[in-house]
Amino acid sequence: MGPIMQLARTEQQIAIPTSWSALPMGDWVAAELQERLDNWCPHLFGYHLLKIGALSAELSCGRSTIRHQIGVAPSGRLLDLKGDPLALPVRTASVDACLLAHCLDFSPDPHQVLREAERVLTDDGWLIVSGYNPTSLVGLGHYVPFMRQHLPWSARMFTPARVTDWLQLLGCEVMFDERFGFSFMGKQSRIGWWRESLGRDYCRPFASVYVIAARKRRFPITPVRRRWRLPESMAAPGMARQGW
Repeated sequence: MGPIMQLARTEQQIAIPTSWSALPMGDWVAAELQERLDNWCPHLFGYHLLKIGALSAELSCGRSTIRHQIGVAPSGRLLDLKGDPLALPVRTASVDACLLAHCLDFSPDPHQVLREAERVLTDDGWLIVSGYNPTSLVGLGHYVPFMRQHLPWSARMFTPARVTDWLQLLGCEVMFDERFGFSFMGKQSRIGWWRESLGRDYCRPFASVYVIAARKRRFPITPVRRRWRLPESMAAPGMARQGW
């Protein structure tokens, strides 16, 4: 597991957007994410919800019954707490849900971000992650040198399959996985309902944005063996009645 974690780490400087308005089509992406949160949030129960990153803090989880919701990031709007996603100032196993909206895309160590989110989550807590998909139209710009100097193509971009593998390594079970945004995501890009509809039906792996909801699971390391006994009616006289 160690080598897989290290592959995603980088020493390069990363421009981190502090608002959705800083991203081309960011307001549209935020609205689409908000629509999915409105559908999923009724599944979230508990006492504390943590929005990790400035982009997460700008989204609402008001449809959840969790009333204590905290936005944490080094800087940005609508924050309740200033802190580093790589070292959250939050107690272990004290949070019932975490939201990571495009946080992995703009982190020097995305796996450490996930580790921290998993650390603060209670058992069966929810983790919602979104990001740009490199195998998409927006991903094409990420591989063009002069374009990847600008947002959104400067985002690091990890495939949904890779993010799913990371979540599973941390003991999380994916419950929902949605894709949207069949667009180049530039300033002049346009979104058509017909393109979104056809894309969802026939080109899902190539959507520009993914959003995954997973739950932290804990299973016993050593299975408990059940000791079976013969029913009294089946035990012959004198037979030793011991567990099998």
